[in-house]
Amino acid sequence: MLDRVERRVRDLPMFEVPVELIIPQLRLSCRVCGPKLERLDWLVPYARVITRMATSIAGLCKVMSLRHVAQFYRLSWTAVKRIDLRHLERELGAIDLNGVTVIAMDEFAIQKGHRYATVVVEPSSKRVLWVGRGALARGHRTTGCARLHAAVMDMNTACDLEVRMHCPQDEVKIRAAFPENRR
Repeated sequence: MLDRVERRVRDLPMFEVPVELIIPQLRLSCRVCGPKLERLDWLVPYARVITRMATSIAGLCKVMSLRHVAQFYRLSWTAVKRIDLRHLERELGAIDLNGVTVIAMDEFAIQKGHRYATVVVEPSSKRVLWVGRGALARGHRTTGCARLHAAVMDMNTACDLEVRMHCPQDEVKIRAAFPENRR
C-alpha cells in the first residue's frame, strides 16, 4: 500500500439536496506497473459523478435540453454535455459503412447568419451517416471513399471539389438548389 486518497464525487440528490460523496481510495504500489489507484465498479476513473447519476443524466437528456438537465442537477452545462456524449457513443457505437456506395450531402443553416452544418446520408435507406458543423471540407473523414460510386449534392462548389479530390472515381450528380419556403 502506498497511501490513501480522498475523491469527491456527486451522487443523485436526496429530497432535492445535492449529495457529494467523499470516497477514500487506496493507491497501491506495484513494482511492475508503478502506482495504481484502487478500482471501484460504480465509479468511472477520473469521473466527478458516480455511474448511477451519469445514467440518470443521460436518461433525462433524452427528454429535456442539456441546459435544463444541468439546472436540475446543479451541474455545469459542459459536464452534462460530456456525460451525454459518452453515453451516446456507448449506446450507438461506430457507424457501419459497409455496403455504402452512394451518398447524398447537403448544408443547412443552424441559426440566422452564416453558421452552417453538413449532413451526409445514404439515399437508399435514408440513414444519416455523418452530421457536422461547418462545411464538409473541414474535418470530414475520407476513409471508405474507394467504395463509393456516386455522390449526390446541391449546387455547392466546395462539396463538389471535395468529393472530386478525395473520390476521383465517383460520379458526381449535382441537382438544382433546394427550393426555399417563401412567405
